[in-house]
This record gives sequence, structure tokens and C-alpha cells, in this order.
Amino acid sequence: MLDRLQPKAVAFDVAFNDWWRSQPGSFRDSVSPSAARTCFRAGYTAGKHATERRFVFKAGRMRITVWAAGVTEAKAKAEMEADFRAVKKGWPKPKAGWQLQEVR
Repeated sequence: MLDRLQPKAVAFDVAFNDWWRSQPGSFRDSVSPSAARTCFRAGYTAGKHATERRFVFKAGRMRITVWAAGVTEAKAKAEMEADFRAVKKGWPKPKAGWQLQEVR
């Protein structure tokens, strides 16, 4: 049984439904499913990125959120995301590069 390969990631809906069904009835009656889902999503997302921090940048009119170990890695990921979004919308990339401002 332990020799079987375990899935690396479980879909959010599957994880939430398993967790919700495992809660006692008194808890399920006292908390709305939408509130529980919101709280579970926050913990699930933070747990998936346990070794990383969340960075939010503003690039032009875009707001870009990335998970990274440090600021340098986060900026590189944010630039790639900005390039991707610009190509998708048909916008030209800035000649001087993206001016990323960290949002707190």
C-alpha cells in the first residue's frame, strides 16, 4: 500500500469536499459552505506554497500576483506573466522593460 505512487497534487474541489465531509455535523451546521470554502482556499493555497511567499506587483494597468522564494525570483516571474498577458491582449511590450512596483 505504501509502495503505490501518491498524487503530487489533489484538485482543490476534491480536497475541500473530503475535508468538509470529515467535519462534524455541528460544525457544518454552524458555518456556511461558502465561508468554509473561502477559509479552506486560503489555507490550501498557503500550504501548497509553504516555502514561498506571495508577492503582488503593479505593471502598468496590470496587477500581477506570484509566489516565489525571494524578490528577485518574484520579479522574474512577474515579468514573464506581464509578457504573457501583453501578448494575449495584443499589447506591445515596453521597450524599456516592465516597471514593476511592489504593492503592499
